[in-house]
Amino acid sequence: MLQIRFIILLLILLFVFSCKNEENKIKLAQVHDKFLYLEDIADLIPDEVSSEDSIIIIKNKIDLWIRKQTILKRAKLNLSDEQKDIEDIVEDYRASLLIEKYKQQYLKQEIDTVIKESDIESYYNNYPESFILSEEIVKPLFFKFSINNNKITKFKQYFNTENEEAKERMIEIAKESAEKFDGFQNVWVYMSVLSDLLPNDINNAEAFLKVSKRLETRDKDYYYFVYFQEYLLTGETIPIELAKDRIKIILLNKRKTNILNDLEKKIYQSDVKNGNIKIFVE
Repeated sequence: MLQIRFIILLLILLFVFSCKNEENKIKLAQVHDKFLYLEDIADLIPDEVSSEDSIIIIKNKIDLWIRKQTILKRAKLNLSDEQKDIEDIVEDYRASLLIEKYKQQYLKQEIDTVIKESDIESYYNNYPESFILSEEIVKPLFFKFSINNNKITKFKQYFNTENEEAKERMIEIAKESAEKFDGFQNVWVYMSVLSDLLPNDINNAEAFLKVSKRLETRDKDYYYFVYFQEYLLTGETIPIELAKDRIKIILLNKRKTNILNDLEKKIYQSDVKNGNIKIFVE
């Protein structure tokens, strides 16, 4: 029965709006002295939805409205007049929203988001104290082989040999038969990121890196090998290539701040010039 009533209600809605008759509003719900009308939620129903979906939407909107009105009524009854006086708060919040929306629109029109390499380098060189490593970073080669891989012995031979040809050969073997090989595109990687790929944590990474370029470990299914091509320790300066993204954000935020400060200054000066600002108390 309720389903039929809502279908009839929906048909009435379509008829009412097609005729554009606004004299008689159709009531959907009442909570105390507040009413929800069909017209209040008509715009919230997408044109392309089916009748069944429209009924579901209407039901949900009615339920949400009723819940909101019941708790609002209770709030009005239980709060003091002073606590209910929120007009200033609402107006201040509205003003802040409008100002922020205008600023964001203005920024989209005015800001140049391209950061030059020379600006990045200049900032990096001028503020070296801002770019200190909080953990070790490495340029690793990571290898993962199945325990049953028949090329492990040959791989280990190259892995433990210190020359460029051996390095190339172990990479070739890895590309052919390793479960996983990652050279990280020869970029810096935080030690904690690398540790997540291993079955065990690297204890005292700083001490380990100082004495060895190679790490070998295993679990019940796989061998893991790491060849450390380069490393930097905690307290050393972050390489510029690793700091670039952070510097871009810093420079872009500075640019935004300058643009918005200039905007406020221009608006203020314009209103002073046009006599729109008067101060009556000195």
